[in-house]
This record gives sequence, C-alpha cells and structure tokens, in this order.
Amino acid sequence: MKREVLSLAVLFFTANSMAQSSTTLYGVVDDSFSFTNNQAGAHNYQMVNGGRGSSKWGFRTFEELRGGLSAVAVLESGFDINTGKFGNGGRLFGRQSYVALNGPFGSIRLGRQYDLIADSLMPLASSLQFGGVLTSRAGDVDNVWGDYSVSNTIKYYTPVLAGFKFGALLSLGGVAGNFSQGRGEGLSLTYTGGPVTAAAALLRLNNPATSLYDATASPVAGTTFTNPITNPTFSGYVSAHTLQIAGGGANISVGNAVFGVLYTNTRFEDVVPTSSTPFSGTATFNSIEANATYRITPAVMVGAAYNYTKAESAKYSQVNLGAEYDLSKRTVLYTIAAWEHAIGTDSTGKPAVAALAFVTPSSTDNQVVVRVGIRHSF
Repeated sequence: MKREVLSLAVLFFTANSMAQSSTTLYGVVDDSFSFTNNQAGAHNYQMVNGGRGSSKWGFRTFEELRGGLSAVAVLESGFDINTGKFGNGGRLFGRQSYVALNGPFGSIRLGRQYDLIADSLMPLASSLQFGGVLTSRAGDVDNVWGDYSVSNTIKYYTPVLAGFKFGALLSLGGVAGNFSQGRGEGLSLTYTGGPVTAAAALLRLNNPATSLYDATASPVAGTTFTNPITNPTFSGYVSAHTLQIAGGGANISVGNAVFGVLYTNTRFEDVVPTSSTPFSGTATFNSIEANATYRITPAVMVGAAYNYTKAESAKYSQVNLGAEYDLSKRTVLYTIAAWEHAIGTDSTGKPAVAALAFVTPSSTDNQVVVRVGIRHSF
C-alpha cells in the first residue's frame, strides 16, 4: 500500500512539475522559386528564402511562479534555407532573444525584440496576411514587416482591458556619458473586439544606422560611410540622427473576407551627408495600403493589396496579389506577385527606379516579381 501511495505521489509531482514548466522547440522552413523581370537590367530566376515569411527556429520556455506570475524566455534564430547561413546580421539569435515576467500587471520583456511598430501593425498588413516582405511598402521603409529588431530593449504590455492593450518600449544605447546615443522609445495601443482589429504605434530611434540597420560605424559628415542598406528608395537617408515611424490601421472581418487599411509616416530627421547619403535635412515617407483577403474554402485563400508611398522627392505605387493552399495545418503552398512603379528622384539623388523589398533594384521605373513556394511549420 505504501508503495502504491508513493508511486501516486511521484506521478502527481511529476505531472504537476510538467504543468508548471515547459520548453518548446519551434520553427518555420520557407523556400520559393522567384522570377523578376528586371534586376539591374536583366531577368532573373532564383531561389529565395522566406518568400512567404522568414525561415527561423527557436526555443520558448515557460515556468509558472507564485502569486500568479510566470517567467518566459524566447531565443529565435533566422537563417537562409538555401545557404544555411544565419540571417539578421549573422547573429545566433538575431530575431528575438528576451526574458519576460508575466503577471496580473501585464508583461515585462528584456532583451532583443521586435519594436512596437512590427508588433502592432504587422497583423493589419498584406505582408503578414498573404504577401511576405514582397508586399511591404516602399522596401519596408516603415519596418512594419519587422526586418530589423531592436537590441537592449525593455518592453511593457498591459493586460487586455475591454479589448484594449497598451505597450511601451525603451531601448538603451549603453554609451557612457551619452544617454541619447542609440536610444529608442515607443508607444502602442491595440484593440480587438468582434470583427474589428485596430492599432496605432509610434517609434523614435536615435542613430538608426548603427542601432537598427547594423552599420559598422556611425556616419560622420563629409566622410566615407559604409551603407548597410542597398535599396535606393531610402538608403540615402539612413545616416539620419533620428528615425521616427508612426502609423495606424484597422481590419474588419465580413464573412469569409477580411478588409484592411494601413497608414504609416516615416521620418529620417537630420540626415548626415556622407559619401553614400548625399541628402541633408529631414526626409519623410507617407504610405498607405488597402488590402483584402477571401477564404474560398477552408484550405484556399486569395488576397490583393494596393500600396502607395509618397517619399521626399519620389512616388511609389504597388499592386500585390497572392494565393495560398493549405495542405495541412502546418504546410502551405503559396504564390505571390507584385508590381511596383516609381517616379521622381530617389534618396540617392538619382532618377527613382522600382525596388521591391529585398530584391535587386530594377534599371527602370517598373519591376515585377512572381514567387511560388512552400512553407512548413513545426
């Protein structure tokens, strides 16, 4: 009898311990075949990692604590499936690496994280719904797709109250004697209720060349600057003293359809003129997107979106189409098409060319990209 009682006790405490803590390995493997009508003046057929969304893997740990508290840690690494190389500047856990304390007060997260623009506005954008980075606005100048994470960050989220959740962010530059160097602040407000999802967010980040875009050195006026951004849509502005991004949008579900609109304002303030960033002053991008998706069957979805961006001295129009077929809950076949048209003068002072996000720029004012791929989650 004592042996049976002891066995039951062991089983109880083992089950209880397992319920109180866990470690999950997760990931996504995404690859696509891509055709571009013009890259530097020529057609291109290529394999593109993460056509629908970046390939990644990570660990998530969870532990229940006393008093309604819990601890969470996330370590997430991006990689290129076609080369096996790390993404995100070669970092081991470059996408996210943070520890969090959750409780009745909300959630506090410390480490490298997505900013509040990506957290709040990405769910409203065509890029998350069906298009990946290809359908982001003007080369993802507003970072809604979350191409660039923020290091040394403290992030706070309130509990959800009547559908509303508030967020705040502080990123520390860590430079002795200069608290403003590389510092960032952010605020967000999201709402979910019934068929409506809405959000607004703001990010201000000093010295974005090094604090966001991974430049090897800070830009100095009149000197050579190794520019980490190759997209001419905004590469000429990344030496700015401050980057400010503000935006808002909403989605509404109507039967099997979802309709959305998204607006962002991106400001590169006090641009430092260097060898690769000839502009001086403040450059502004105003972008708007209208998108829609429709689920034809439980396994088939189609989507469309139109993006328009008015830059400082150029304009970019973009039409996006996409379709998905769910082979299972974890495996999806997809196709995405995007066409961009550019007019005016780009950030480098040259005639604007079409330059879809993370695609070699066209030699003309038009560019078309079509991708067909498969995405598997685990």
